[in-house]
Amino acid sequence: MISIISSLFYSRRIGHVASFYPTLNDNEFIKYPDNTTILGAAKMSGKTAGGFSIGVLQSLTANEYASIDSLGKRKRAIVEPLTNYALVRVQQDYKQGNTVLGGIFTSTNRFIKIPALNFMNRNAYTGGIDLLHQWHDKEYYVEAKLVGSHISGNSEAMIGLQQSSARYYQRPDASHLHYDSTAGMLSGSGGSIKIGKGSKGLLRYSTECTWRSPGFDLNDMGYMQMADVIKQKNSAYYFVNKPVSIFRTYNATLSETNNWDFGLRYLSSSVNLGIYLEFLNKWAFNVSTGYTPQSLDTRILRGGSAMLVPSLLNQSVYMRTDPSRRLFFELNSELNLSGHNSARYYSIQPGIKYVPVSTLKLSASFNYSNSRNDLQYITTATSGSAVRYVLGKIEQRTMAVTLRVDYNITPEVSVQYYGSPFATVGKYSDFKRVSDPRARKYYNRFVQLNPTLNGSSYEVLENGNASDKFEFMNPDFDFGQFRSNLVFRWEYRAGSQVNFVWSQDRTTYVQPGGLSLSNGISSLGDVFPNNIFLIKFNYWFSI
Repeated sequence: MISIISSLFYSRRIGHVASFYPTLNDNEFIKYPDNTTILGAAKMSGKTAGGFSIGVLQSLTANEYASIDSLGKRKRAIVEPLTNYALVRVQQDYKQGNTVLGGIFTSTNRFIKIPALNFMNRNAYTGGIDLLHQWHDKEYYVEAKLVGSHISGNSEAMIGLQQSSARYYQRPDASHLHYDSTAGMLSGSGGSIKIGKGSKGLLRYSTECTWRSPGFDLNDMGYMQMADVIKQKNSAYYFVNKPVSIFRTYNATLSETNNWDFGLRYLSSSVNLGIYLEFLNKWAFNVSTGYTPQSLDTRILRGGSAMLVPSLLNQSVYMRTDPSRRLFFELNSELNLSGHNSARYYSIQPGIKYVPVSTLKLSASFNYSNSRNDLQYITTATSGSAVRYVLGKIEQRTMAVTLRVDYNITPEVSVQYYGSPFATVGKYSDFKRVSDPRARKYYNRFVQLNPTLNGSSYEVLENGNASDKFEFMNPDFDFGQFRSNLVFRWEYRAGSQVNFVWSQDRTTYVQPGGLSLSNGISSLGDVFPNNIFLIKFNYWFSI
């Protein structure tokens, strides 16, 4: 799980894509902004001789508008409100850094003026404290973190929070959750405590507990995928950091994890083993494997009851040559297999780096993955008064290439380029309706469907009865994207820099799709690009 303190701030929240998309009539066309305009931002950070560190960030983003054209008549519609973001992080070292006490506070305040934007949170605050204490020459340690969040807004926004994928308050089998459609605020807490032995000796170990209450949320300025969880983890780490036989260093890691929700309902367990070997010639090899027995997934039905899902076996292998050489190769591969042959995933990612001269570095990587999942959520449909949770088999192929160039013209002046074309295609079949999500036998958990494709949607007529009829959209898709950045950096004085940036984005999404992977990549050249030019300036000074 991501460290709670570090996930309180996610920089991409500032200047993100606008949140509201207006409904258009048949004769209307829209010019929609790709990003929210940052009116201004300031950041200050530093550390005193007494061990006190502080970081402050303040940013203001503009009211963002879309332009709508209707038969030559144009109007503007607000799609993102004026928003203020603020963050303060402080930390104090004690006893030569053996004890560190810190705190953090963030706020997001949206100035919402129209009802169409009431689905957004008006005010979101988070605050937390963290403590690290080490003893016996930093051989042993204890870490503790406690964070709280408080969000207020219109009841529409609170409904969205309660029904979001992080918590799904509407789950019919979650008796510990209390869904309130009239609520005007949502609060929660999270934290972790970890005790262990590290930094010395061959054997290192730790035990930790992490929790996030159902109402806890960080996503206005931070990043959080899941609340309503209690996690316990034990880890043991055997580390040899000196040459032995043919090895320069090697280590092994063993961990086990257990998860519950805040109703103390057992969800899952897993065990993971990893081995890393580095040879005398600095080549390295890493292999890891993990196993999760049959578990209870509270989110697979997107607000429906929790469902038993098959076991999962995951394996990965990584190999590399000597990274200090001018020519460097690496290879990463992964294989995941689920019980009852319900899912399969494999990927391969080779990479190369070449340094022809000390001031120039060229690197490239290629990624290909192929996956099949028989239990992919598609939709929640209604048939009369009955609710249908529809799953299907997805077969998805993905391909991506990443190119990087780093050129240091002088120690103070450099140019960097990043470019990455990406394409993925997904095809669906073998549709099924969940009938008994916790049936002991796997095939008793759902009923096969035989839908008829009608244009861009599927039509289902169960039991030959018109009253049991329902429809869902054809979920096949094609997605392609090309992103690139060109950065010119000039350090005009020690610690102070100015950066000139050109960023380009080309994105295409088609549903239902029909392209191949290669056609998806090549078609990106025909997409109209979105170009962003910006200047970033910072100045270093002592206090």
